Amino acid sequence: MDTPLKIIAFIMLIFPTIYQGIAGFRTKDSAIVKKIAWRAVLMQVMGTLLAYFIFIKIGQDKQVAIYVGFMFFTSLAILVLIQNVLIYLKNNSNN
Repeated sequence: MDTPLKIIAFIMLIFPTIYQGIAGFRTKDSAIVKKIAWRAVLMQVMGTLLAYFIFIKIGQDKQVAIYVGFMFFTSLAILVLIQNVLIYLKNNSNN
């Protein structure tokens, strides 16, 4: 029973980063990237909380959910930064 719940928790933690990667690179506007990023941040916070409660339920160390959630949140922030830099470079190369 523990392994499927751990897999579900991991998917909930990584999904916002994948969502930002797919949706953020498809757009050409910085404002839309930021809008998508706020959605991904909200999903990341909810995923971290759900993973935290899953880890409490299965008796696993709940700090792992917080650490992994923070790690994926950091990767999400770096991804948004990269997307904004690429949009900036693309817009300035056209001028």
